[in-house]
Amino acid sequence: MKNIKNFISYPFNSKLFFDLYQKLLNKSSNGFILSFHDLSPQTFKSHIECLLPAKPIPLDELIKRQMSEKSNKNCFSITFDDGVEETVRNSWDVCLKHNWPVTFFLPVNYLNGENLPFQKIQLLEYYLKDKEYTVPKDLKKNKSLMNKKRIIEQLKKIIYYESSFNIKENINYFLKFLPQKSELKNYKYLMPRAISWDEVKKISKNDLSSFQSHGVSHTACSGLTTDELKNEMISSKDIIQKHTGKKVNGFCYPYGSPNSINQASIDIASKFFDYSTTLIKGRLTNKSILHYLPRIDLYEENKASLVKMKVAIS
Repeated sequence: MKNIKNFISYPFNSKLFFDLYQKLLNKSSNGFILSFHDLSPQTFKSHIECLLPAKPIPLDELIKRQMSEKSNKNCFSITFDDGVEETVRNSWDVCLKHNWPVTFFLPVNYLNGENLPFQKIQLLEYYLKDKEYTVPKDLKKNKSLMNKKRIIEQLKKIIYYESSFNIKENINYFLKFLPQKSELKNYKYLMPRAISWDEVKKISKNDLSSFQSHGVSHTACSGLTTDELKNEMISSKDIIQKHTGKKVNGFCYPYGSPNSINQASIDIASKFFDYSTTLIKGRLTNKSILHYLPRIDLYEENKASLVKMKVAIS
């Protein structure tokens, strides 16, 4: 599928085709937000350069232009989720070298030492023995036994809508089956390390950088109570502001999908932040909701032509 998408996107290598396609769809005047997670600095650089001469501008500026109905033509913003140490360091070096503004969305518990749920699931995917296991009631679906493939599928599914307690209970249940080692902390070195608060403080001194909230526990907002939502948003905001000395005015919904974001989370985010971003594809338009902003997600395997196609059709 990945190869097919890259193949289909081949015509977008032509700048003429890319520009014409955007013009035909009346998209060229709409600004957009790019979303990255983990990818090499070389790939990141190539993704941004293939979109030039469109101009990367600070996310705050892009949104202010949007709200004041100023032109966002050929403007876009760069964002990174999760705060993985290697990714933040490498992407920041690229941005610094090329004078590209960038926003990093941080889940504060990760920086405080607690690995993200999907990182723990990846650990299980790599190291859990391939056999059947007795499963907790939350995952049973009328089955008392489940094979490894099905377990991983179910865990990856529930993190998009379940409560943090249920997710943690289910993941921890299977972590105890990892071979040789019984404690997660013994596997911790195998999972991606978070950027340190000291490095965040250092990078934040440069105005090209912006550190904003990705919650506390990286739990889907739809799986949280009203009180939990408030705590995730207020606590994360306060902690990041404490470490950077700068205002935190943006929130990025963990997982960012429609089933991970409910109306309550949108309402509460609007009380504590100036804007909120999703992972729902699209560009900024006069119909964009300030606390349900779309982003265009890009990945390591995306060739430059596919990057341009994603931007053109979003």
